[in-house]
Amino acid sequence: MKQIGRRSLCYAVARYWYLCMGYVLCAYLLAQIIVWGSDLIADTTDRLFAGEVILLKTILLLLLILMCVGGLAALGKSLFRTMFGSRVQRELRDVLVEKLVKLPLCYFDSEETGALMNKLLSDMQQVEDLFSELFPELLMSGMTVAVSGVYIGRQNVCLFAVTMVCYPALLWIADQLTKRVGKVARVRRQLIDELEHTIYDAVQGILIGRTYDLYELQKQRIDKRIDEIVENEVHRTKVQAVAFVMDYIVRWIPQLICYLFCLYEVNAGRLSVGSVLAYVMLLERITKPLGQIPWYLVGIREHKVSLDRIREILKQQEERTGGGQFTESVRVSDRPSVTERQKEDVIIAFENVSFGYSEGVPILQEVYFQIKRGSKVAFIGESGSGKSTVVKLLCGLYKPWEGQYRLYGHDISEWDVEALRGEIGLVSQDVFLFPGTIAENVSYGKRGASYEEIVEACKRAGAHDFIMRFPLGYDTEVGERGAKLSGGQKQRLSIARAFLKDAPILLLDEPTSAVDTETERGIQEALKKVMENRTVITIAHRLSTVEDVDETYLFCNGKISEVIR
Repeated sequence: MKQIGRRSLCYAVARYWYLCMGYVLCAYLLAQIIVWGSDLIADTTDRLFAGEVILLKTILLLLLILMCVGGLAALGKSLFRTMFGSRVQRELRDVLVEKLVKLPLCYFDSEETGALMNKLLSDMQQVEDLFSELFPELLMSGMTVAVSGVYIGRQNVCLFAVTMVCYPALLWIADQLTKRVGKVARVRRQLIDELEHTIYDAVQGILIGRTYDLYELQKQRIDKRIDEIVENEVHRTKVQAVAFVMDYIVRWIPQLICYLFCLYEVNAGRLSVGSVLAYVMLLERITKPLGQIPWYLVGIREHKVSLDRIREILKQQEERTGGGQFTESVRVSDRPSVTERQKEDVIIAFENVSFGYSEGVPILQEVYFQIKRGSKVAFIGESGSGKSTVVKLLCGLYKPWEGQYRLYGHDISEWDVEALRGEIGLVSQDVFLFPGTIAENVSYGKRGASYEEIVEACKRAGAHDFIMRFPLGYDTEVGERGAKLSGGQKQRLSIARAFLKDAPILLLDEPTSAVDTETERGIQEALKKVMENRTVITIAHRLSTVEDVDETYLFCNGKISEVIR
């Protein structure tokens, strides 16, 4: 039940229904206490006008009791609201994070970084506010209006009818107005997406921007986005200004009508002075929340835009994880034994595989190759020939359009993706280091790795010496994307991660293309160690950079043009 529920925002809210019910009960009790207090004052007033002797001490005691109970109800309402809001916030973030890690890589290829970050941060905050602020306030307002309305109806049906006709009519007008706010808000969120994406590009490309003197062009792009947001905000402010006027209309015009009707009923002898006094007090309790409802509707319309944007993420198709019998027997913690692997001499097979990132634009066309256990294979070709795309398919990041990809004799559709990736170690030309320490980044190769294992992996990768030259050693912070390290140092940490993972298949995607000749020699020595007793696939641009391989596949325009053995 929990796993099913985590796929929806509805369950994230419904899971803590008991806190919401506690809030509703406290809100009801608080509203009822206000009605009881008003009724007590009304009854006392009528008895005084009738000439009865009233014990003020008794009245004061009853009012004091109601105040104490009301204070406790208000405290309970606040506590339940806080607990409900915080629990829902945590659950919503869990739902979104769990979804994101299961999305296929193609989703992130098509989603702009600025838009995605805006959804994860700004929109998520809006959704949290919707359930922790607006939703409880709307419940409280509705509860106050309902309880007060029931009391007024018991006192005088005609007065209740007049009250309930005046306010809903204007609320309907306010609701129609707020629909326009929702449309404006959606455009506003899209404009903010574009602004954040433009700024992100300017920051990421700051080196090129300054080198080619693109400051003015970047400034113009950012200014254009800001102007569009300002124009949208002006339009939004105009709509909200009309809603503000509606607030006054909802508060005062119906209130004036109700007061005049009260005088008419008193003059006709159908309503007592005490009842009028109670009605006036309760009408204020009704008009205030009713006057706020248009603003709640405006807020809900705006926040619903963010909710819909979050739902767009949750509706995305998750990465398929396999469904055959083989999936049940292969896990990251339970890989096939060496004996089982040896049964299949050919461990990787591409059989007429075709694939492309955009529909109708193939990158690979009917690619066929077989790689035997323990062999060293090279994929050679110019940029765009498809060799790096093969690496992504091997890692299960994408699924072939046509043909079959088999690992240990089993089609990729039968594999659990985590188990499949557990069989493969990757050393890429684009080394990514997460913010944190050197030890933390190396430890990502193996969950729960000990400090000794991390040090041993770094020694084998030739990284230990330069690490120990840092004052903090393995506790040195690498900075964003490893900004505090050189290209060669980052690459050695990547190799250390591969050592630590100890996967039987190793993919080397041009690991020395971005380093100098001297550093390349050191990295090559480290790679020779990690390549021992493994099946190795090396990606390179030129045949001259590859040595000691059993087979070489030459790629050209998405096809294997030649095989050198």
